[in-house]
Amino acid sequence: MKKNILGVQANFVETNGIANETSVSLVKDGVLSTCIAEERLSRVKLDGTFPNKAIQKVLEVEQLSSNDIDVIAVPFLHPTKGHYQNLKSAWSTYFDTGVFLSNKIKKFTWFTLHSALKSSKIMTYDLNGKTFELQHHDHHKCHAAGAYYCSPFDKALVVTLDGGGDGLDGSAYIGEGTKLTELFTIPHFQSPGTMYSAITSDLGFKRHRHEGKITGLAAYGNSDLKRLGLENLISFDSGKKRFISKEIARHHLNKDLSANSKFFYPLLSDFPREDLAGAVQKILENCVVQLVKSGLKEASKRGIKLNKVCLAGGVFANVKANQFIRQIEGVENVFVYPAMGDDGLSGGAALLSYYAQPEVKDKSKSVIKDIYKGLEFSNDEIKKALDDANLKYEYHENVEKEIAQILHQGKVVGRFNGKMEYGPRALGNRSIIGAPFDPSINDWLNKKLNRTEFMPFAPSINIEHGKDYFEGYSEDDIAAEFMTITYNVKPNMIDKIPAVVHVDGTARPQIVKKNINPSYHAIIDEFYKLSGVPVVLNTSFNVHEQPIVCTPQDAIAGFQEGKLDVLAIGNYICK
Repeated sequence: MKKNILGVQANFVETNGIANETSVSLVKDGVLSTCIAEERLSRVKLDGTFPNKAIQKVLEVEQLSSNDIDVIAVPFLHPTKGHYQNLKSAWSTYFDTGVFLSNKIKKFTWFTLHSALKSSKIMTYDLNGKTFELQHHDHHKCHAAGAYYCSPFDKALVVTLDGGGDGLDGSAYIGEGTKLTELFTIPHFQSPGTMYSAITSDLGFKRHRHEGKITGLAAYGNSDLKRLGLENLISFDSGKKRFISKEIARHHLNKDLSANSKFFYPLLSDFPREDLAGAVQKILENCVVQLVKSGLKEASKRGIKLNKVCLAGGVFANVKANQFIRQIEGVENVFVYPAMGDDGLSGGAALLSYYAQPEVKDKSKSVIKDIYKGLEFSNDEIKKALDDANLKYEYHENVEKEIAQILHQGKVVGRFNGKMEYGPRALGNRSIIGAPFDPSINDWLNKKLNRTEFMPFAPSINIEHGKDYFEGYSEDDIAAEFMTITYNVKPNMIDKIPAVVHVDGTARPQIVKKNINPSYHAIIDEFYKLSGVPVVLNTSFNVHEQPIVCTPQDAIAGFQEGKLDVLAIGNYICK
């Protein structure tokens, strides 16, 4: 049986080619072991270049050579199949909407397909002198694999949705045992993900990077769709099992999808940006609920009743939309793959190759308890980095108690400890943390970090107290452990933690378990003893437009920029 499977999300046609959020993951005997996005090593946000650094670093961490690797799996189809799916999607878009995507269809000539068929670079890869024949997997099935195999569920509806990949915008599967059975796929070019990226760009932010800002801004707006004339922008056709939108299809006629849209941008002269953001958020929530309901209904038609849902793809980075999915009648639990964007595809591809082996009969090894899959540094390595930077520091055996006391004094702490997180969320090991009491912190801390002032911060709370603060929360709610879903904060608790409650009364919590992250749990517990509140504010340890810190040197550089009061790095405190 093949046990060491390397998943690589990258463009293999040219080693300097651009993909989306390149990354590398190792699946070791079914376990998602070490996972690193190239951006964390290159320090280029959302780095899409070939992940040479990440490949070598994963091998180094795992103490493996190329000879120890059994398979290299990649999350894209061979070009012949990918082009064909794009061509099918372009024609189905025409039949749905009457929009003829000439700029897309011209690309998919037989000459293009013939050239792709002849390409050998896409089929093999030389890793440190050993040539591998790449195992290709569909983009959306890789999203689905990460979501299902890493979930604690033995049977679930698995839904993916993004702005496009391998000619599709989404998919729905039944996950059962070790198998993923396709229910339906969603053709490319009419995705609500494209819609969301369009409003991101129209409001002056960067598409594929700042969509989360729209989610934060939406809470300030009037989301009345009729008032803006957007009630018919997009719909989900339950018969065809796909989204229908003439306007979004037309947007794909642009050479550059960052161009101003013709459905949102003109409205900015008559309506505030908050209202547009609110309307788009409402549309997205409606879209994903319709999609998930359709998947549950289709599974039921096949005689399979499902009450668990697994989600992946960039759209499901939208924590508010995930809350509405959790509230669908009959849905008992939701799992969102923590690396839900394209950086998570490397893990999904490796898992698909592992479970393609007929001798694998059980998925329990792949269920993730945590997402701390990156680099880790010893106290000795940290001390050397501090000495090299000529920083003054103090060593504390019980550093968690010291951090809690600093937080209780109202200071902001950069916390660097343990293994780096995989995916876009900082979960206590590469986090900036503070007390949750100052409602003005959104303004002054975001400004310090050069971030948008309306972006809400998240609460980290020990699992023992989750039910006290969040409506409908259950200790089985695994999505909350990875900060991938919002909850309504109980009205009597809002005034206790105003710094981490958004203007709409929701919060995006990280539930912390002692057996998963004992250091972070201890900080929160010590803070609870001092303040009577078992919650700390958590945001990622980075400054605007930079990746989350990876190494001690990255953390020290962030601290030296003067944005933070205190750096708590391993067992050391720098003030």
